[in-house]
Amino acid sequence: MDTNKTYTKEEVTEIAKSVLGKTFGEINSYQSKIDEFSKGQFGHILEEDVYGYGANSSKDADFKEAGIELKVTPYKKNKNGTLSAKERLVITIINYLEDYKHNFYDSHLYEKSKMMQIIWYLYEEGKKHCDLKITHELLYSYPEEDLPIIINDYETIIDKIKKGKAEEISEADTMYLGACCKGANSSSLRKQPFSDKKAMQRAFCLKTSYMTQLVREYIGGEKIEKIIPDKKAAKLSFEDELINRLKPYYGKTVNELKELLDVNTDAKNVNELLLAKMLGVKGKVAQTDEFLKANIVPKTIRVEENGRIIESMSFPTFKFDKIVNETWNESDLYNIFYTTKFMFSIFEEKNGEYVFSKIKFWCMPLSILNNDIKDVWNKTKKVVLSGNIVKEVLPNGKRITNFPGMSENKYCHVRPHGQNANDNYPLPTEDRLTGLKEYTKQCFWLNNKYIKEIIEQ
Repeated sequence: MDTNKTYTKEEVTEIAKSVLGKTFGEINSYQSKIDEFSKGQFGHILEEDVYGYGANSSKDADFKEAGIELKVTPYKKNKNGTLSAKERLVITIINYLEDYKHNFYDSHLYEKSKMMQIIWYLYEEGKKHCDLKITHELLYSYPEEDLPIIINDYETIIDKIKKGKAEEISEADTMYLGACCKGANSSSLRKQPFSDKKAMQRAFCLKTSYMTQLVREYIGGEKIEKIIPDKKAAKLSFEDELINRLKPYYGKTVNELKELLDVNTDAKNVNELLLAKMLGVKGKVAQTDEFLKANIVPKTIRVEENGRIIESMSFPTFKFDKIVNETWNESDLYNIFYTTKFMFSIFEEKNGEYVFSKIKFWCMPLSILNNDIKDVWNKTKKVVLSGNIVKEVLPNGKRITNFPGMSENKYCHVRPHGQNANDNYPLPTEDRLTGLKEYTKQCFWLNNKYIKEIIEQ
């Protein structure tokens, strides 16, 4: 092994192409007798067995002379036939004490990511790591259309450090470039320069949602509609650009918008169709390039004439046998709120008609997520694990549960979200009171009063 070996850009890519179609077991000579190895060793196998330069902890790019960083990352095929990235693409640890001193182009992040040789392998559930196959490679630089957003994301993260709020950084703060946790306990806390509070160690990363769109475009060959094709010419942030586009429609009723935008339907999703028309989108706003890459979820909020929001906001049903085996930081609920930004389209009732009032971008504050929302999740897990779901069965057959209700928590509660009472998931522990081995599907809901508070902030 030659640790001083240098490569040209062409050589880096040529060698990457040479391993396409091979399994890690076929290229793994230094561990050839081992059928299984840890996830972290995928990159080491490429470094040592393929490129022959050995693993290192240098702050420079892996191929310094060529200015290229090597990245090995998995993708998967979903049950519906689509492709998705399996995880974020972690780039480099954030140094709170140093990184705030540098702009994007002078940053260590840019040095490590301005050109990346990405090597993809197909992750298949149940397969040994040595049998997973390398399928695609790409010499990747940030596309011109994405670069303004990535720079803005970098500045958003750095701005929180400068404000002494590194402990509040969340992946939902940004669109494409994230700051993911690297460590899950107090020993992973780090000093920050403008506050005495310690912050969780984090790394710059390209978000899972961003990597998924790269996989679908490059590996899957998909072409996805963009809201702003020429982002380089845009003078505003993505969020401000959308607000600017939609402002001319503020104050118009649904009927006025339907006539103006030539939308002839009274379907339940009419507001979704109107939003797409207002933004010049042919398909669904949720399925545009920017919304998918940034994991932005559009939601319509209707405010009644008396100021009340009738509906709480539901999230996907959770499986009972899954939630009892999750930890909080790896749970589906945590992942939703930690990585997702929501765009609320707000329609207010005035004189019996709904008026398009405004849009608002929002993400869950970490202080609420890791306290109140976590409390609801913990209680839910405990109720399922203990088999103590049903508290009482009323004479009419209705079941009263011990799941956290709306009155117990200001922000979140649990209630059914199945098609009917017979739409069930299996229970890991039989219910004590009823003896049931399966139970009606449940989901977490954001309380309607909390939603009202959000849009009024």
